[in-house]
Amino acid sequence: MPGFINKREDNFQLSIIDISSKDENTHYGNIMYDRRVVRGPSYVHHPIPTQTAESQASRQAEARRRSMARRRAQTQRARNLRLRMGTPPPVEGRKHKHLQTHEYLEDLYDNPPEVHEAVQTDVFLDRPPTPSFAIDVNKGIEVGTQIYPGELFHFDTEVRPVLEVLVGKTIEQSLIEVFEEDETMAIRKQQEVLRELRDSELAEEQRLAEQERRRKEQIRDRIIEHKEASLTQRETEDRVAAAVLTTGYIADLLPSVLKGLKDGGYLFADNREDIEGNFMDWLMEEVKTEMQKMVENKDLLTEMLREILETRADVYHTLHERAAQKRGHDSEEEVTPSESQASAVEYEEGSVAEEGRGEEVVILGDDKSFISLAWFDSMDEPNIAPSILKKPKLRNVNF
Repeated sequence: MPGFINKREDNFQLSIIDISSKDENTHYGNIMYDRRVVRGPSYVHHPIPTQTAESQASRQAEARRRSMARRRAQTQRARNLRLRMGTPPPVEGRKHKHLQTHEYLEDLYDNPPEVHEAVQTDVFLDRPPTPSFAIDVNKGIEVGTQIYPGELFHFDTEVRPVLEVLVGKTIEQSLIEVFEEDETMAIRKQQEVLRELRDSELAEEQRLAEQERRRKEQIRDRIIEHKEASLTQRETEDRVAAAVLTTGYIADLLPSVLKGLKDGGYLFADNREDIEGNFMDWLMEEVKTEMQKMVENKDLLTEMLREILETRADVYHTLHERAAQKRGHDSEEEVTPSESQASAVEYEEGSVAEEGRGEEVVILGDDKSFISLAWFDSMDEPNIAPSILKKPKLRNVNF
């Protein structure tokens, strides 16, 4: 009889519940679709609905929404099927058939078969209680024996195999290392030989490549030289032929052409070119140098004459004061030459001519003016006529 086992730990009793009998009033259902079952993880807070039963209007609205969504999905699916390119029909004598193309073979079915089976567990006997801890009582006869030193362990005898293994392993490892070093040295020597061979082959390859490159450059240079020589020879031949052809043709035109060029100013005489190119430049440099010297000499002369005039003016003033004191004049008449470099003081030529001791000096001023002044060679005469000093003439001359 199928049933479930109810096991109780306290009194180790088994009770069998019979599920073969069915109550007529009992109703069975799928618990996954029960609204009272909350789905999802247990650590998430699930809201509790405030109302247990929905209204009729909300249920109808939900049904209408679902039906509209279902119709929309069917319409979209039909449109996709129409737009999708289907498989072409099979040729005559053949037919299409669905095949399994997955990597692993699996059974394709829509509704897997379901079978209800009952399970009956085996009836196990109750385990007896574990006894408390207890020490077994020895039931044999205790005896003793005497063991002397060296009877159980002899060092020389016991350690010999260990030493043989250690020494043998050490010698073996040393030989292996020596052989490995010899092999490594031989490999290095072989590598050096191969490297030298490779370097020699590489050097020979580079030498041959350089030789080939130089040969190609020489061939290219010879070709270019040959082309240039051929072109030069062809041009020379063309010029010679043209000169021979045009010698007799332009012999009569040359005098008239040269005359026209000379009249137009395109042809210059050799002397004219030499004068304009060499002599005129030298001449301009020399003239510029001489003019500079003249300007410097004039400046120096101007400074010298200015100092002389200032000295002579002081002398004239002293002589005039002495003459005025001798003649008993009450008032002194001051006569001094102009301090401006742009003024000219000219004394009366008649009085100077009567005395026969004066001459006219022209001084170039800083403002491009000159001073015309009559002065005496000898100013040591104490009896100079005062009328000469009292009647100066001023004249400004600009150029």
